Amino acid sequence: MADVESQKICVKAKSKITFPRAVDTLILVLVACFLILTELGLLPQVVKRGFYCNDQSIQHEYKGDTITTVTILLSGLIPVALIWLTEAFLYTPSISLSKTETESRCRSSWREAWYWSKKYGRGLITMLVIIGTIKIFLGELRPHFLTTCQPDVECKGTEYISSYTCTNSDESLYFVRDASKSFPSGHSAMSVFEAIFLIWYLEKRVPRLRTLFTIPLLQMVLMCWAVFCSLSRITDHRHHWWDVLAGTVAGCIAAFMTCLFGCHNFDTSKRKRKTSLYTDHDHKLINTGSGNAATIGTPLHKEEINLNNVIHA
Repeated sequence: MADVESQKICVKAKSKITFPRAVDTLILVLVACFLILTELGLLPQVVKRGFYCNDQSIQHEYKGDTITTVTILLSGLIPVALIWLTEAFLYTPSISLSKTETESRCRSSWREAWYWSKKYGRGLITMLVIIGTIKIFLGELRPHFLTTCQPDVECKGTEYISSYTCTNSDESLYFVRDASKSFPSGHSAMSVFEAIFLIWYLEKRVPRLRTLFTIPLLQMVLMCWAVFCSLSRITDHRHHWWDVLAGTVAGCIAAFMTCLFGCHNFDTSKRKRKTSLYTDHDHKLINTGSGNAATIGTPLHKEEINLNNVIHA
């Protein structure tokens, strides 16, 4: 009977720990839905910026995208694939291991890959939601705004136009509205986030790989990708230079916060200490709730092998 009561208290303790995460997820989903509906034109435009007739910075021709939106979104899957490949590569089975031990180490490797992928995805999605919110509530006219919008006004001299309607019917409503969302650059933020996260991950998770060029070369390629993607937004006249700079800073901040606070600098020992704190908290609740109840421990299963120990075994 005491064991049953202890288990009930333990379940309640764990539910208290996971409840804030559920609230955070709900808020993130609601904000994301708002952004999607606004982008698709299903909700009214929040902010409508005016412009000066003689503003040369918004009179460029639309040249298309060197790095399309589909391309940058697909590039977000590259870190996930690389993480899984890296964790699988670091797993080096020994001939002397039994079948059970080999399967256990494989499961440990998969858990590590899933953990880092989950942290990466959470950080990336959170950053994109924040970037999208800033675009909607602050925004800025893109360099090709006049060409894309084709406002129904006659500009004269230095006149400031605040009331206008876009008349371009050849483009979709999404594309026309997007011409008013230049700040900050989402392409720059995403490419920089991907590059920094992967560079940091490879530096911390593959510290003793016996190669002089593979990891540094891969890290350099990642950084070149971020630089190329960011600069292309300026040369394509899709963003102003300050939009790209703001997106780069946002990507750096998001990546640093994800790596340092979300991934604990990719230190698995800190994760285990954090898990033990929750376990100790559950034990205290159990002992407090039932004086005669024996403390229910949660011993680590043999399958819970630290991947760092596997690598250096």
